[in-house]
Amino acid sequence: MKYVSSIGWKFAVVLTLSSLPVAGQTSPSTATPDAPRAASVTNSASPANVAAQSAVPSKSAAPAQTLPQQIAAMPRLVNPGIDTTAQGKAMLEHLNDVLRFYRASTTQIQKVGEPSDALYGEQASQHAAQIGQTAFQSARNLAALFNRLQPGSTASGGAQSTQPTDDTDNDNTQPQEPTTAQRLTAARARVQARIADLAAQDAVLDKQISTAKGKNLAALQQRDEQLEGQLELQKAMLDAMTRLSSMADAQTATGLAGDVERLLRAAPELASSSKSVTAPPVLESLSTVRESGVSTQAIALFQLLGARRDIESRIHELDVLKKQANDLRAPIRSLLRSTIQQGDAAMQSPANLSDAEALRATRKHYDALSSTFRVLSTATLPSSQEVLLLESARANLVSWRTVVNAEYVTLLRSLLLRVVSIALSLLVLFLVSGVWQRLTAKYVRDIRRRRQILIIRRTVLGFLTGVVLIFGFVTQFSSLATFAGFITAGIAVGLQTILLSVAAYFFIVGRYGVRVGDRITVAGVTGDVIEVGLVRFYMSELTGTGTELHPTGRVAVFANSVLFQSGTPLYKQMPGTEYAWHELTVKLKADADYRAATDAILNAVTTTYNTYRASIEAQHQNVEQWMDAPVEKPGIEPRLQLTDAGLQYAVLFPVEIKNASSTDEAMIHTLLHDMENNEALKNGIAAPPQVKAVVKG
Repeated sequence: MKYVSSIGWKFAVVLTLSSLPVAGQTSPSTATPDAPRAASVTNSASPANVAAQSAVPSKSAAPAQTLPQQIAAMPRLVNPGIDTTAQGKAMLEHLNDVLRFYRASTTQIQKVGEPSDALYGEQASQHAAQIGQTAFQSARNLAALFNRLQPGSTASGGAQSTQPTDDTDNDNTQPQEPTTAQRLTAARARVQARIADLAAQDAVLDKQISTAKGKNLAALQQRDEQLEGQLELQKAMLDAMTRLSSMADAQTATGLAGDVERLLRAAPELASSSKSVTAPPVLESLSTVRESGVSTQAIALFQLLGARRDIESRIHELDVLKKQANDLRAPIRSLLRSTIQQGDAAMQSPANLSDAEALRATRKHYDALSSTFRVLSTATLPSSQEVLLLESARANLVSWRTVVNAEYVTLLRSLLLRVVSIALSLLVLFLVSGVWQRLTAKYVRDIRRRRQILIIRRTVLGFLTGVVLIFGFVTQFSSLATFAGFITAGIAVGLQTILLSVAAYFFIVGRYGVRVGDRITVAGVTGDVIEVGLVRFYMSELTGTGTELHPTGRVAVFANSVLFQSGTPLYKQMPGTEYAWHELTVKLKADADYRAATDAILNAVTTTYNTYRASIEAQHQNVEQWMDAPVEKPGIEPRLQLTDAGLQYAVLFPVEIKNASSTDEAMIHTLLHDMENNEALKNGIAAPPQVKAVVKG
């Protein structure tokens, strides 16, 4: 009998493990409080079955019960040192962490990547939903189990007892008053049974009506109407009880189970087994990002860093959740091990084969252990599923992190390559610019042409540098064009003067423009140009009267846009000419010999002019060659004039600008010398001669 008991116990454990239902799953038939009693009545009435039923609890009703009903029907367990209060707090803390993890899983982690990243994200979201569902199912089961635990005593030096106890045999256990939800459930079961009974009676009555004749037919029809009325009344009662029961189940839950249900209301979608499948978020293609500019690649790189940081944070959260889940199911696993140990201890105890009452007690003990083991293992199944899902979710996130790391390295390599290429391009441009500057300084002797070439160098260098930077940093040129349009409009309005100055610069450096060293007159200011910039030009101010001009020590600054201002003319020498026109004026006496006087005056001017005539004629030839057109040759132009003041003789002659003062002085000395030695000249002049510039500057 000892061997037979061992085989029977091990077979019961294996059968229990192989037939465990899914956590929270109910049987196809609807379970009611009266189901065990009804099942026992409908069993076979053979002597063997009657004997078995007298010794063994009925098992036909077990599949018709839900897991909470099985836990409620299970005998109370002696608490093997389990602190249910601490376990309840740990369970609620675990559910809060699960809810936070579930809510975090609804946010998008990665915004740029490969198509496989969307699959990783979708899988992570599904894992989070499944973890939440199994966590709450496990919490419900554990809450129901903790409710069935009763404090137990631990013997000194002995093992803690987990022997199931029958509520009817435990004198210390006080009967609990049924709750409103339990009373409603019992009432619903009675109404459902009444409806089934009335429906059966109505079916039998319908058959009788179909075959009845004469006076019996009227009585049967009246009876049928009564049954239908009662049936409609019972259905209305059942509908009202059903609605009231759903409200009572949601509001009457107390204790740990009530806290679990209230937490579940924070995520009602976890209460249903089916979860709506949402489309994965659209990711920006990583291949497109690799071909983009530096700015786009840098943004994508920081996004990948953030995604990797979020994934690592979720992996850490999964590790914490896994530890909490293992800690929560550890006491129940201890109960399972204790139940198995009790079965093994029962198998080791000697059995009295001649005592039928002892055999029935032994069988009853084995059945109680088997039922307890079945319920405990089924209740802990969601916890095991949660741990497996946590491990699967962690493996998925670890794989995702590996892929993100590879994408980060690839994108970082592409970004560094683009930055290096931009740096090399800029280095080549600056090297070419340096060579250009050296060659210009070495082979171009003309200062004006050298400055123009250097300005062209700066312009070309700036343009190419801008092109390299734009193509290196900017990706969306369509957006850039729109943005540039608004920027250009704003610049055109706000920087109108500067733009005009830049445009005028190209006129100033043109063929008839201004160069360094030119003497010009602009806005009433005369001076020598010392620098021509892109926006402004500078000149050394000159002052004086007549032919005497000298620097004032001040620098006059004008915007290039002065060329486009009306009423502000700019005067300068024709390119290649460095001479100006002066005029010698002599007032003659009316009664004197004016011919001799004019000849003497013209001779003095001609004598002085001959000293620099070759320079003036050379400048004239250069101007004709530069303009490729004939130009009137400069020379002495005498004129005898009759004015209100009397007879006047004027001689117009060119002078070199740089030697204008010394030329005028030499001419005056020559004329005064002739006046001392020539009586006709001396007697013919009525007033001292005057020398003045025809055009200032």
